[in-house]
Amino acid sequence: MWIVLACCLFAACTNSTSPAKTDAMGSGSGSACTGAMYDPCTDNSQCTSMMCHTYAQSGFSVCTQTCTAGDNTTCPVDSSGNHATCNNMSNCKPAAPNNCTR
Repeated sequence: MWIVLACCLFAACTNSTSPAKTDAMGSGSGSACTGAMYDPCTDNSQCTSMMCHTYAQSGFSVCTQTCTAGDNTTCPVDSSGNHATCNNMSNCKPAAPNNCTR
């Protein structure tokens, strides 16, 4: 019984002291979207870049920017910690949208 209690206390302490995960653009886990790169969007006006793009096969729309096709280094880092993919349409496509809400 003491082992179970100790494990629960340890888990509670480690979860409560962990910082919220943030992406490279500063959006935090569960925070309000600000129009930053890779924030979810429904139209261009919600993006600082004024470029909201739908990636239908991936099932999401995000704020993005243009890039040099095939050169991922021209895309900012996404929430996975890697450069987004510069697709054949010359748009930066992240692995997933930032974890924020509108």
